[in-house]
Amino acid sequence: MFLRTRQKKRAKKALADKTLQTALHRASSQHFQKFAATAKDIPWEQIKEKAKAIREDCIKRLPELIQQFTREAQKVGTQVYRAETPSEALSAIEKILQEKKAKNIVKSKSMVSEEINLNHFLEKKGYRIVETDLGEWIIQLAGERPSHITAPALHKTKEEVAKLLSERLQLEVLPDPKEIVKLARKQLRKEFIQADVGISGANLAVAESGTLVIVSNEGNARLVTSLPPVHIAVVTAEKFVETLEQATSLVKALVSASSGLKLTAYVSFITGTSRTTDIEKQLVIGVHGPEELHVIILDNGRLEASKDQDLDKILSCLKCGGCMLICPIFQSLGGHVYGGPVYPGGVGLLLTALTHSIKKSAEGWDFCSDCKKCEEFCPVGLPTGELLLKLKGKRGPKLWEWVLSSILRIKSIADPGIKLLSILQKPWHKDGSLKNLPFSWAKGKSLPALNPVKHPVREDKNEGKKVYFFEGCLASLFFPGIRKAVFTSLSQLGYQVVSPKDRVCCGAPSLHLGHEKDVKKLAKKNLSSFANENPDYIITICPTGNAILTKTYPRFFPESETQTWVEKVYDFTEFVVKMGLIPDGRLAQKTKDVFYHYPCHYVNDLGLREEPLKLLRSIGYNPVVEEEPFACCGFSGIFSFKNPDLAAHLWRKKEIKIKSQEMTTIVTDCPGCLFQFKACLGKLEDPYEVFHTAELFARYLLAEKSRNLHPAHR
Repeated sequence: MFLRTRQKKRAKKALADKTLQTALHRASSQHFQKFAATAKDIPWEQIKEKAKAIREDCIKRLPELIQQFTREAQKVGTQVYRAETPSEALSAIEKILQEKKAKNIVKSKSMVSEEINLNHFLEKKGYRIVETDLGEWIIQLAGERPSHITAPALHKTKEEVAKLLSERLQLEVLPDPKEIVKLARKQLRKEFIQADVGISGANLAVAESGTLVIVSNEGNARLVTSLPPVHIAVVTAEKFVETLEQATSLVKALVSASSGLKLTAYVSFITGTSRTTDIEKQLVIGVHGPEELHVIILDNGRLEASKDQDLDKILSCLKCGGCMLICPIFQSLGGHVYGGPVYPGGVGLLLTALTHSIKKSAEGWDFCSDCKKCEEFCPVGLPTGELLLKLKGKRGPKLWEWVLSSILRIKSIADPGIKLLSILQKPWHKDGSLKNLPFSWAKGKSLPALNPVKHPVREDKNEGKKVYFFEGCLASLFFPGIRKAVFTSLSQLGYQVVSPKDRVCCGAPSLHLGHEKDVKKLAKKNLSSFANENPDYIITICPTGNAILTKTYPRFFPESETQTWVEKVYDFTEFVVKMGLIPDGRLAQKTKDVFYHYPCHYVNDLGLREEPLKLLRSIGYNPVVEEEPFACCGFSGIFSFKNPDLAAHLWRKKEIKIKSQEMTTIVTDCPGCLFQFKACLGKLEDPYEVFHTAELFARYLLAEKSRNLHPAHR
């Protein structure tokens, strides 16, 4: 019903692997700290915006740029080959090696070489090929594949690396990174000198000059591309830009995102072969560097994808790998489990759909929690989560997904079903919670009980502006207190508040189940309801629902049908703050510390950060926020039911952060997160209280009213 058994077993094994968990934690922590420090010193948002615009422009013109690059490269002596498939690329490389009678080959880090399975191909043909990037060298000795795009041995601890090198080199190697690097330098130096051919990839290719751009830190790429007499570069079709200025801008974005630095130690611009005109200005090819440069341009589905309005966005990826290091799923499973057969992580699943097949990519889709952390971080704004959902929509739902989506969509089925579940839950119902449910995803939890609101609520006695309250399914089924809080607050502030009977689910569950048709049907009903009520504002209390209304609906329907309503949609806390409805704080009786949890979609998708903190401070609370990166609570809707072990793993990380703050009152702005907190904290010894921000705001207003103090005014 859910993930394939093989995938689930691999995930479970990864979660139980303490060494892997240590390696992933060390790597992601180090990367975030370096990036956060650098981001303070550079105009990161401007760099991202410029990089995104460059990629969007160049992807539209790839055939033209490739032709221009070919012409310019040939002018400076580069030999250029076009390969439609990996087998064509391998044949071209083999032909060059045969002509040069090459035997020893050195390689710099190149994911495209993994894509075409280059090492395996050449080794079978009898060639000796040595990886010279430290991480690639380590995994070559281990007989493994890269687990990360730029840090291929990220899944290994220093202790594991030392043990591996000791065994393979018959030396005593200490688990000290400095000593390991010193050993690698000594071992690999001779390989550079005796190599017949150097093989590299390229980060970018500049059309106006026929230039390859290669970014590195270790110096090995410089040696691979300059010491051997022949240099072969394999470049994928999406890496072409028009100008050197564009390349420089993208290098800034790539480097900061991948390494957390302002610039790497080495950025090479290679234009043609080594040459000189120092003697009578006569051109001589081959001085200290290669006499020949061969560039193989691999397509493998990319140019066809550039014509697709959805898939073309995948080509914008710079292969920085930063998205993986802030992804809670990658941090939990690593790239050997989460990703495709070549490219790891969520973006790896996208690249797998292009270079392999959608079927192969689909094996990992259910691992994505769609937390949007990767989208917020990406240096070119790649909407990874959104694109994975689009791929799900292209494939369509599985049978069980189709059935569940249909049940959720059809109110005449859903409503009686909810009533039946309300009755069936009674044996496990105790003090408003469900305990000891016989389901794997409920193990160790005290789940909130179904508590559906029986009738729509309408508070239109006021003469103020009309607010359409779009509360969402989780709140209406489990947390009627939030609904009451919203009505109480907005009514007391003079608004007409309505929650019409014809409002339906926003469609988020159906979207994540791959049933786009159901999402569109639900969207039409909600858009019709908006039109019938014609509100001044539409208020949500669920960030996922807010994003569906403001981002997904416009994607499905013409702007003319949705724009009027999109501009009126606000998150509740955002609305209260932006409309100036919060008190000035002077009337607050006391200040109480509370732990504020940022929902993933709230901060990463809606971009809301300061609003809840301002509101809480204004009503007498001191919100304490964990250090970044913010930990995901592990709910993520359908995700937690498909991946209970993974969701529990994410929760344990969150629990550690909560306990470290020594606070028992938790506040958030998402019913899904509220569900997870109540479910997981209910079993703990300490008595925790969990609130939606709207509940505390309503409590404050009622208290002020009871004291005959004038509430905040619009």
